[in-house]
Amino acid sequence: MSILYLIRHGQASAGTDDYDRLSELGQTQAAMLGDWWSQQGFSPDASAHGSLLRQRDTARLALQSLTKEHSPKEHPGLNEYDHDVVDSTFGFGAKSDDPETLTFDDYLAIMQRWQKGESSKSDHKAEPWQDFYYRGWQSVQELHGVASDKKSHVYFTSGGVIASIVSVILNLDFVHTIDAIWRIRNTSITTLHFDGTRARLIDFNTVPHLQVHHDPSLITLI
Repeated sequence: MSILYLIRHGQASAGTDDYDRLSELGQTQAAMLGDWWSQQGFSPDASAHGSLLRQRDTARLALQSLTKEHSPKEHPGLNEYDHDVVDSTFGFGAKSDDPETLTFDDYLAIMQRWQKGESSKSDHKAEPWQDFYYRGWQSVQELHGVASDKKSHVYFTSGGVIASIVSVILNLDFVHTIDAIWRIRNTSITTLHFDGTRARLIDFNTVPHLQVHHDPSLITLI
């Protein structure tokens, strides 16, 4: 039996010309996660991240303060869906990375159109929803399979991937899956027991490394 820790990346640079960069706060959040792990005497036996810059940098900053040396595996299956492609294909003008104007109902509408494939662009390049939905769970199984003897695994990924994995495990309906994506906090920890075939949820979306500082501005969603 292994324990898997799914980590969402730190705050990204929403509203800039390159979303796929940690903001200054995102870098701080990642470093705080590593400091908290170090204080707890924790260092994972295996680690991995997606190929997105914000995931790689979160992993680097979180792992650099730990006593063990870590060389995380890179697995593109941990990558978030391409929100630019999904927004341009199914957003009808709405952008899912705009927290100032987007409501949950707006976001749900985009995601429902994606799920149903409702787009006027027949030649679009959006990943099918069902492929994305199962990709994260399949990636976790693959990563664990090559290091199944390890007790603790940390995977740095994104909110959509974490929510889809939890949804597969708990058999959530579509609306609750999207609601989970909407709520996952930056550098949050979702913890699973995993026996190589089945997983059980222990914790979801926790941020003890941020809460210990008693500063609400550290806790973000984008």
